[in-house]
Amino acid sequence: MRRTLLVIACTILASCHSDPPMVGRPSAPSRDIKENLINANRTIAQSEETAIDEYIARRGWKNMKRLDEGARVWEYQKGNGAKIDFEDSVTLTYNVEAINGKTIYSDIEDTYVAGRRQYMIGLDQAVMQLHHGSRAKVILPSNLAYGIGGDGDKIPQSAILVIDVAVK
Repeated sequence: MRRTLLVIACTILASCHSDPPMVGRPSAPSRDIKENLINANRTIAQSEETAIDEYIARRGWKNMKRLDEGARVWEYQKGNGAKIDFEDSVTLTYNVEAINGKTIYSDIEDTYVAGRRQYMIGLDQAVMQLHHGSRAKVILPSNLAYGIGGDGDKIPQSAILVIDVAVK
């Protein structure tokens, strides 16, 4: 009898054990979700392009040049020096405002090495269009500035930036 009770108790205890749920790799997003995200990003990019075009038109900046990736640059005061080349070290003095006109940073002075794709990729592209001693207006869509997150300080999320830059 004892033996039977022991076998029953062991059987009950053994049956209480269950395997943990299988945890595999998370499934990849479905094709529909990927397409929706791509379309949403296209819509955002197009909305920013429209906002930039309207901003340029309101200010009458007809000489603004669109670079391949979307940054805009207008060298409104051409410097006497040579065109800035890859790896040239220059001193930039600049003011940053949001496209809505709100000043974000003013009188920033920074040593900059052209072509290094530093914190604002679009500014890097624009600087390489300028000459030593020049002044320019640069407009950066959010993806070429600080992106979705902003700079964690004054630049808000997904901000389109207008930069007035002087190259020394």
